[in-house]
Amino acid sequence: MAHEIEQYDGVVFHKVPAWHGLGIVVEDAPTPLAALDIAGLDYFVESWPMSATGLLAGPDGVSSAATLDCSDWMMNVRTDTTPPTQLGIVSSNWQAIQNREHAEFCELLAEEGDVVKVESAGSIRNGAKVWFLLKGESFSVRGKGEDEIKPYILVSNGHDGKTGFRCTPTTVRVVCANTLHMVIGDGVGKALEPAGYSCNHVGDIKGKIEDAKQALALYGRSLDTTRQLIDETAAKEMTREDVQQFFLECYTRDFGSFVANPQNRKEERALSRSQDAFLAFSERFDSERAIAGTTAWNAFNSYTGWSQHRSHYKDSTKELERSVGSKLFGADSDRAMKTLQLALSV
Repeated sequence: MAHEIEQYDGVVFHKVPAWHGLGIVVEDAPTPLAALDIAGLDYFVESWPMSATGLLAGPDGVSSAATLDCSDWMMNVRTDTTPPTQLGIVSSNWQAIQNREHAEFCELLAEEGDVVKVESAGSIRNGAKVWFLLKGESFSVRGKGEDEIKPYILVSNGHDGKTGFRCTPTTVRVVCANTLHMVIGDGVGKALEPAGYSCNHVGDIKGKIEDAKQALALYGRSLDTTRQLIDETAAKEMTREDVQQFFLECYTRDFGSFVANPQNRKEERALSRSQDAFLAFSERFDSERAIAGTTAWNAFNSYTGWSQHRSHYKDSTKELERSVGSKLFGADSDRAMKTLQLALSV
């Protein structure tokens, strides 16, 4: 499924359902532990020993069964389904952070006053990845009172052997649900990097979670930095030529170059896709002049709005799905940061 929410996944949202129409919508924002129960995330992950069985061909042509010990590797499974559901293959020293521990960690953040309640929580890929999106205090872009930004802390974890435990400050633009992971700058040339903390599933897990709580002191710093950078882009006026060049740079960076005078069918398709994309981008830019003006902030949101909400678009490697995973963890979040960096440089 494009949204990556499968048979054994559960999702809860505060007031507004997601685009895919799935999940439970509640009127009152739940606490993390309440969201754990509402979304059915309180399952247990076990790591089971693995072995491999195959056939060995003998010298007389008769095959016999053989079993190979794979004790260096384990299979993560959730045990509340029938049969148990495979979540991923991990090394023998991998340690689980159970979903209840994940939710309890979020509760501790709430007690410290950084965040209060859950905006959304759930799992994707049958429970292989789990997230809690924790609310912060919303703010408006300077001089644009209708343009509301909501900051959050995304606390995510994976049982798939590929995803660590992460705490990522992020924002959502209310008018079109664009996401942008918050950033910190080095103070020189406005080089940006994502704020937050991550750790893998080996070693002293409880100690690492304690470190994560300290790392989340970055939340306030990254929120201030992100607000400052957003205000800066909102103050940058752009000509129509600037806007066209901005789109061209973003598009070729993310989806590859195209030939203005195509010589074959492949080049014609690439040109057609780029033209459709520019039309959608331009329509977004023009429709939001009253909110965001003819500014770099508008250009940034018009591009990320198109790229994060497009569907069935292909780049050079794979189809980019309009998915929960991509918006929160994947390519869309990476592109947004690069697009903000470009908006700051115009």
